[in-house]
Amino acid sequence: MVKSYDVVVAGAGPAGAAAAAVLAGRGLSVALVDRAEHPRPKLCGGLLTAKSVEALARVFGLSPADLAERGGLFHQTPRYLFLHQGRELLAGAAAEPFRFVDRPDFDALLAGVAVARGAEYLPGRAVEACDAASGLVRLRGGGELAGRFVIGADGANSVTRRALGPGGPGGFDRAAWGRNLAAAIEVELPVGGGPGQFPREVLAPELHVGAPNVPAAGYGWVFPGPRGPKVGICGLRRAERDGRGFAAIFLDFLRLLGVAEPEGVALHGHPLPYGNALARPASGRLILAGDAGGFVEPLFGEGIFYALATGAHAASAALCGLKDGEAAAAVEYGRLLARTVRPELVWSNRLRWLLFGAMRHFGAGPIRGFVKSAPAALAEMVHGRRSFGLLTRKTWEWGEGVGT
Repeated sequence: MVKSYDVVVAGAGPAGAAAAAVLAGRGLSVALVDRAEHPRPKLCGGLLTAKSVEALARVFGLSPADLAERGGLFHQTPRYLFLHQGRELLAGAAAEPFRFVDRPDFDALLAGVAVARGAEYLPGRAVEACDAASGLVRLRGGGELAGRFVIGADGANSVTRRALGPGGPGGFDRAAWGRNLAAAIEVELPVGGGPGQFPREVLAPELHVGAPNVPAAGYGWVFPGPRGPKVGICGLRRAERDGRGFAAIFLDFLRLLGVAEPEGVALHGHPLPYGNALARPASGRLILAGDAGGFVEPLFGEGIFYALATGAHAASAALCGLKDGEAAAAVEYGRLLARTVRPELVWSNRLRWLLFGAMRHFGAGPIRGFVKSAPAALAEMVHGRRSFGLLTRKTWEWGEGVGT
């Protein structure tokens, strides 16, 4: 039996929850499907930039105080630190607060808002297949859902993305996707002096770039965490140094940071879209958002904001399509992306390769000079106050159905 909805949203992370919250808030029938049930584990540093905080207010009506009261916000700091080669500080610019959320609770909160607005939550139902032309979604274990539109927000290993096909106007290059898919490893360590413990408290976010034990086309991070610092690295697989795997690189990174006997630390990895945002993320009745469409900023790897923004944009596009047809949805989605998200991804990708290319030829000097030359402007760029495109002032546009 097929159950029909105005929109089927596959994936109940930030992108899917944003889409479902906008659409259900407009009175549409929405299915929010996820293979797991909230709260579920999610590897993520949990960093919220200023633009993410503003998106939460617009899309979900949530403030930082709301997050704190409901368990999603656990830390904020007024400083953003950039480090090079271990503990050498490149910059420590005063900036707007960087907030940190624990992703299992955070994701559950966002999905709960969508459900409170009227979305039907279907946890533990993995998507097995999706037909972009008909809007039919087949669930593993039986059952089918039909949507006048389907929003695919099912992550980097998206099943709905396969419906685009290998070529043609709605297809995508699978080989290119694989080349630009980063490996990422993250652990949360208790503070202490023993084996597998982090040797100090971490009160402010740190980025590690250009150090010998950090991927050549990537970075390492140390973020405050609810149970201890979150330590991770990410980088393109094709840029692994000396043919070593990421696990070996990561263990060296832990040693560089002073972690004793890191071999006993249980490692957790996941793929990260890292410069492969799809040129055509909408086809037929299918619209891809978040990691499923490759919408992750490719310099610092920020994903939460781009998930929230593209989820909301996908919902606005679906609203347009429900009135004016499938083609109108694709046009509106492309317009919103072109005016907001896509320029940031394009320019940050250019900046990434410029810096990494300079590092290959001239060592760490170029990136040290870049970070030290304008640390405040760089922090504004990360927060979304300035664009990655020539540091111009940035404003963000929101589509139909997204609150103010």
